[in-house]
Amino acid sequence: MTVGDMDPIGSEETAGAGVRVLREVMRTPAFMSIIKMNIASLDPESAGLAVRTLLWEDPELALSLVALAPDMFNYVVEAVLELGRQLDQFPAPLLEAFLEELTSGIDPDRLREVPVVYGRIFEKVDAGRRAAVALGVAINTGAGMVNRAAGRNPDFLRDALAEVDGREVAKAGFAVVRSACLWGYMALKRLVERVAGHNAR
Repeated sequence: MTVGDMDPIGSEETAGAGVRVLREVMRTPAFMSIIKMNIASLDPESAGLAVRTLLWEDPELALSLVALAPDMFNYVVEAVLELGRQLDQFPAPLLEAFLEELTSGIDPDRLREVPVVYGRIFEKVDAGRRAAVALGVAINTGAGMVNRAAGRNPDFLRDALAEVDGREVAKAGFAVVRSACLWGYMALKRLVERVAGHNAR
């Protein structure tokens, strides 16, 4: 039986059974104690070691897991979306405290490494088209967030700019302007070539 032939109702029942089992396990005090202790001892350096071990000790297993990456990504995205839906139901003071606790523990230096590391990867593959699509989606998403923020707080721009790295914004703005100029130049060049070809006839 192929994946396409699988009964969707059976799949939903299996997923539901898994959730029910997880719910019962989470209600066990000993389980929650173990989870809290392990989360408290998480070390980012150990995550890097785990990835290196997985990739180089058994490349075949690593490639098999990569094939599952889209499903895993979709799962994580849906989990993040559902987290947002549930957080939206929190009272404002509780939500404020939750987000403050969430953002205070994030390491900004590691976040700055993400575009550097993955930028080198994208340079090795034809990622321009995918990046353009992702940029379009990100712009649409960002525009919607800005509109909602402006509706709630007219001074949102002042508050946001206080946290902005001016040098990174300037570099990004220059990259956008350069790309726009190149696009305009190529469009003008094609137009001139088309007109010249038409006159040559």
